[in-house]
Amino acid sequence: MNVTRENIIVAVSAVVAVVLQVVVAPSIALFSAQPNVLLAYVLVVAIVRPLEAGPVLPFVLGLVCDLLGTGPVGGMAFLFVLASFAASRAFAVLDNDTVFMPLTILVAATFAVEMLYGALLMALGLAVNPIDAFLYRALPCSLYDCVVGLVLYPLFARLLAAGAQEREMHTPRLR
Repeated sequence: MNVTRENIIVAVSAVVAVVLQVVVAPSIALFSAQPNVLLAYVLVVAIVRPLEAGPVLPFVLGLVCDLLGTGPVGGMAFLFVLASFAASRAFAVLDNDTVFMPLTILVAATFAVEMLYGALLMALGLAVNPIDAFLYRALPCSLYDCVVGLVLYPLFARLLAAGAQEREMHTPRLR
């Protein structure tokens, strides 16, 4: 598989993720929890392509997420870049050729982003109890994001399989 073909797949899929976030996500919201397809997509791409993951895609999709929402502009963009970087580096170090590690990293990263975004909103003056923010916003949304990521991961692992086969296996090391 050619690198340009992988980049085209990632770019077209990013546009599809934006369309899904705008059209489908509000329709499948449960109570106040709405899936963040863009977050799940950014993390899946960072995990599937850990050596090629850069800050541009997460920043642009985070900015799109900020412009679609009602929160501060730049908050999700910053968190997407941090989470993408952390997920790609964690996967590059902890990859053991099982499905457990990518899914664990995906779950941890989505929960961290949702929690940090809730903390950011409270720091900027949102009048909400931290327990309510955790129980009614961060936890359900991160679980919903994980479900979306669990659907996207096998698809992208298959689509971008050549890049994963070319990279060498990394064994976990304690440093």
